[in-house]
Amino acid sequence: MTDHHALAGEWLPVCNSIDVPDSEARGFMVADARIVVWRDSIGTAHVWRDYCPHRGAQLSLGHVMRDQIVCPYHGWMYDIEGQCLHIPSNPALRPPKRACAVTYVAEERYGVIWMSFGQPAYSLDFFPEASIEGGRRINLAPQTVRSSAPRVVENFLDMAHFSFVHVGILGERDHAEVPDYEVSPSADGGPEARQCFYWQPNGMPGQGGAMIEYVYRVKRPLIATLTKVASGGEGALHIMLVASPVTRTETRAWLVSIHEDDVVHSDQALYDFNMEILLQDTPIVESQWPKELPLAIDAELHQRSDRMSLAYRRWLAEMGFEYGTTLNGG
Repeated sequence: MTDHHALAGEWLPVCNSIDVPDSEARGFMVADARIVVWRDSIGTAHVWRDYCPHRGAQLSLGHVMRDQIVCPYHGWMYDIEGQCLHIPSNPALRPPKRACAVTYVAEERYGVIWMSFGQPAYSLDFFPEASIEGGRRINLAPQTVRSSAPRVVENFLDMAHFSFVHVGILGERDHAEVPDYEVSPSADGGPEARQCFYWQPNGMPGQGGAMIEYVYRVKRPLIATLTKVASGGEGALHIMLVASPVTRTETRAWLVSIHEDDVVHSDQALYDFNMEILLQDTPIVESQWPKELPLAIDAELHQRSDRMSLAYRRWLAEMGFEYGTTLNGG
């Protein structure tokens, strides 16, 4: 494992739960590491290094059988603890203890399968809004963004692009001003922005033009949430950005949203609404240079509405978070 010291205690998203069917294995890349996710007979997800220690084949190309995953190359069979139980070419041999796969801490929550390269330093409770009674959860399919995960997170925290990237949905060019707002440390330790208001022509599914209030919270270096409510207190929309680093400069990103009190729109309509916004962001974030997020305060120019972005960068610098960041600008 290389270059993972900055991520060792972090919960990292691997995929949506639906991406790994029962009794099957799937392969992913997380932070430059090949990862296999597979489910046992009761549906529990296991997250391992996608590597057979015999000859290095990918276990994700094998198959799951009776709570065991079988290597596709020579048929070595591993139990749910990662221990090899059987070597077909030498069936009388009891496999040694060192014949084992590398396993990681894993948990399934919010319709997402999470992993940690080390021992998680905190509980997996990024999105309490997911338990709101009557809320509908919509998980987007992950989209590849050819940029760093911190760049993806910072874009999520930015309001000034609404009137240019999301014209007709989250903003219009005649309403481009970002009123001042408050930024302070949140209970989670990361920055939180409150009193964020922006006029939007279709800021909530099916609504007409309205002033929308946002609350942004950075939960962890690669996880952030927002809550938005239209003037008049109409049903809130809560979104968690899930940024899974593939490499330092490539990310699989998606949104998990909770829609309160929406009995009008289908799940597909809500999915399409959020996906359109995510796809509009992608080419812009991919165009940013450098792809790693600059943390030096003078690396890029700033404006008043960047207050939350600057707080995020300072927080990453203070905690020494290096994965997907740089001290230099373009």
